[in-house]
Amino acid sequence: MIALAATLACATLALPPVDARYRVEIGGEPVGWARLAVSCEPTTCRGEWKSELRAPAEAGGGLIGWLVELETAPSGEARTVRVRIVADGRERRRAQGPGPAPASLAELLLSSTPDSEERCLRVRDEESGEEGDACARRLGAWLEGRILGAPVRFRAAPGAAPDEVLLPTQATRFVRDPEARLPRAAPLLSGRALPRSRDVAEVCGVARDPAPPAAPPEIPRTWPEGTSCRERTVRYLALAARAGLRGRRAVGVAFDGRTLVWHEWAEILAGGRWIPVDPSFGQAPAEGPRFTIGRFEDGDDRARGVAGRALVSCWLAGG
Repeated sequence: MIALAATLACATLALPPVDARYRVEIGGEPVGWARLAVSCEPTTCRGEWKSELRAPAEAGGGLIGWLVELETAPSGEARTVRVRIVADGRERRRAQGPGPAPASLAELLLSSTPDSEERCLRVRDEESGEEGDACARRLGAWLEGRILGAPVRFRAAPGAAPDEVLLPTQATRFVRDPEARLPRAAPLLSGRALPRSRDVAEVCGVARDPAPPAAPPEIPRTWPEGTSCRERTVRYLALAARAGLRGRRAVGVAFDGRTLVWHEWAEILAGGRWIPVDPSFGQAPAEGPRFTIGRFEDGDDRARGVAGRALVSCWLAGG
């Protein structure tokens, strides 16, 4: 009965025309803008989700650009999805065919939920391809629920684009603002204060990494230049790939010789073991103490998203 009710509820959802611009905030600080535009004909809807964000100063202050182009049925089911992401000095493109509604349309579709009722629909993440449920219950002007497992709270009139969206575990807020702009300087965020002592056993519930094995000679000892640890790690992994080595990115907390800092470094697979290498500190293997909160390989967008959410949760929400 519950499954049937959910199916019937989803069948009533439909995309309204939208052109809404949002101010994006992290930890209460503006970091950029986003725009959602949707127009529909009798049999086809076309949409665009575009954003331009400036990473916080603590993360290097670089620019991150998103462009998601959608073609869907009027009920929201995807027909084609094209994604372009520019970050870390590189461009990534993704394309998807028919499938569930794009996750960027979830709040718009769920806004038609009647008061005190809950509705669900199937959605797909545009970057990773991960599929799952998006559900929301309306309580007056606000709706609360989860999208692909992440809690969300948004304010929207029935059948309209949201005026405000809150992602509590990421301390992120989208608020409708036609004048939203990219900040001129990288924002400074008040995040979780790291322990002063290098002798702590864990950070955000993550235990200290074990002592690394020795780095074999085939691991490069060339340290690329860059404006941030993220950029240097990306360039180092490209260098390792040219040498025929598999690598991945690690994010977390590391000791920089004076104190613990938020950081990113590389891990290289050699001799059947993952060896941490820190191109920013010029260390192979990377020295401790360090606490790896997440890791991912290029192309593994699901692992990238999990690592990013875990890091932001630790940094801004206190773990």
